[in-house]
Amino acid sequence: MDGVRFRPARGEDARAVLAIKRAAIDGIDDSAYTDQQLSAWQPEQSAASDFRRAIESDTFDVLLAETDGELAGYGVLNTEDDRIDAVFVDPSYAGNGVASSLVRQFESRARMRAVPELTIVSSLNAKGFYESLQYWDFGRKTRQIDGVDIEFAIMRKQFQAN
Repeated sequence: MDGVRFRPARGEDARAVLAIKRAAIDGIDDSAYTDQQLSAWQPEQSAASDFRRAIESDTFDVLLAETDGELAGYGVLNTEDDRIDAVFVDPSYAGNGVASSLVRQFESRARMRAVPELTIVSSLNAKGFYESLQYWDFGRKTRQIDGVDIEFAIMRKQFQAN
């Protein structure tokens, strides 16, 4: 497998980004969430227009990760709130460094903008992954999606001043 390459998402990537998120959520095999929660979290196919708007927005920096010329994952940096809003990897690329490479890309961008810390709203099953990247657990946040409460971990990482 080649290294991970990155490129900014374009509006026409919305369906592919949606497919990765759906596959990643479908691939969660963890006791952190019930089937009902996973089903509610799973975006509908019709959400592609929402993904397109986010990609085309100035608020979000949506980055695609490609491996061997194939789309392997994506991440979303909310540049207004200095928060990583999403990191999703196609399950067939899980464990190959795609997610950690995306996070490092966002950290590098944050440092270039002299951001003192990044926050991540993490799924509970990914909490250990972010801890391995030196993010700290700062509590929980519950979102209600389609009437179903879904709990996420708030993770933060502070950067040293140069």
